[in-house]
Amino acid sequence: MNLSDKDLNLFVVFDVIYTERNLTKAGEVLGITQPAVSNALSRLRENFNDELFIRTSKGMAPTPVAENMVNDIRQALDLIRNSITESESFTPRQLMPLSEFLLGILLNIDCYQS
Repeated sequence: MNLSDKDLNLFVVFDVIYTERNLTKAGEVLGITQPAVSNALSRLRENFNDELFIRTSKGMAPTPVAENMVNDIRQALDLIRNSITESESFTPRQLMPLSEFLLGILLNIDCYQS
């Protein structure tokens, strides 16, 4: 599977459908319409050649393929979210203690080379 031609946002939709078990509720959580969620699910089904979620009287039930994928998808989404959160909260001031430490090491090295 080539990631460059895949819409990775579909994994967010997958995760919310898995949690909510309802396409309308998933749309509300995602801030998109139920038809948009249905469209995303269709694309997921095509990508994975599996139904992924089957409509039942209790909502959308995950297939065995979806059950096997959910933990990996959630871990990947968590890594992405954490990376984004860390980079958004980064400020150059956070480098000051490290830069002072490195400057001290460089000065010490320079003293020994003289």
